[in-house]
Amino acid sequence: MEKTILEQIKNEEEEMLKFAEKIVNIDSGYDCPEGVAEVAHHVGDFLAKLDFKIEYLETPNEPVQILATRPCPGKKKVMLMGHMDTVFPKGTVAERPFRIENGIAYGPGVMDMKSGIAIGLYTLKALIDNKWNDTDLTVFFVGDEEINHPKTNAVENFKKYGKGMDAVFNMEPGRAEGEVVTGRKGLWRPKIKVEGVAAHSGNEPEKGASAIIELAHKAIDITALTNFATGTTYNVGVFNGGRLANIIPDEALAKLDVRFKTIEEADKAKENVKEILAKTYIQRTTTTLIDEGIVDYMPPFEETPAGLKLYEFLRKQAEKLGQTPLGRLYVGGSSDAGYTTMVGAPTICSMGPKSVGAHSNNEYAYVESYVPRAQLLAMAIMHLDEM
Repeated sequence: MEKTILEQIKNEEEEMLKFAEKIVNIDSGYDCPEGVAEVAHHVGDFLAKLDFKIEYLETPNEPVQILATRPCPGKKKVMLMGHMDTVFPKGTVAERPFRIENGIAYGPGVMDMKSGIAIGLYTLKALIDNKWNDTDLTVFFVGDEEINHPKTNAVENFKKYGKGMDAVFNMEPGRAEGEVVTGRKGLWRPKIKVEGVAAHSGNEPEKGASAIIELAHKAIDITALTNFATGTTYNVGVFNGGRLANIIPDEALAKLDVRFKTIEEADKAKENVKEILAKTYIQRTTTTLIDEGIVDYMPPFEETPAGLKLYEFLRKQAEKLGQTPLGRLYVGGSSDAGYTTMVGAPTICSMGPKSVGAHSNNEYAYVESYVPRAQLLAMAIMHLDEM
């Protein structure tokens, strides 16, 4: 059966690419929830033919989520996860639709992460077409990952459906040399608002209290918290304030980007920032932390013993297939893989094709890597009992 499944994946490369083309050529940025819904229904229609139960999880006026399940009680439980949205606004597809040139696929979202969706679906098709019934399968794709799930319950659902899984594969894009990702930093992006007292800077500056100077002191102190040894970094990426040069500024605003490797470090980082904000450098100023919760936060995808064990198992499957040695990376960018790891599910991220240029107009994926990646995923599912 294994040989037949792998051969089918190879033989269906053209169909896999056509499916990728179909969903890449649908605008599905946050300004286009109807496009996300269209992608979701293409996924749902595909999986329904494979005897999956399909559920479209709706949030009023927000992008849809799709949950597809094919239970096999008593068998190993595997989930494929990912997102259907892109960072590109409506109209981008008309400007630069899907195309393949010299073995490279281009188009909005071709890398991040619609090709990964196609790879996952055609892997499942090859398994099920050949009567594979030894795995309890779940597919869960969301529609608002790129904006961090501000108004849906996607986070709760990742935890809910990820809990108890024996393996979770996030179909985010593979790295430039085909590496998978076994860990990612989390992020926290709060805003800091300082209110001071306005005054004429020439006639009576002593009556003013500069919000900008207060914020500058705090920005310097916050940046100094960076600890490269633990991997926790603090960046004041946006700094605005004042109206005219002859006015002592009564308002200033900064936006932070804090990155960390563990939940423990995340908690420490928040307390460290709050401690600095509680200080007063310029009297008569007031500082407020604007923390919008889930909008400003993604947990780290922590490297765990279970996750690294899954990687070692996956690496051995790549060896069996005669593929290039499968590398692994720890990266600074976040993903939803952190949520399944939080509930104890062994998780591998970046199971999509070998790709370059995420979130740019020049993103692309190497066509030659689609079939090998699908075959690797199939091998992992078929041999999961060996892990």
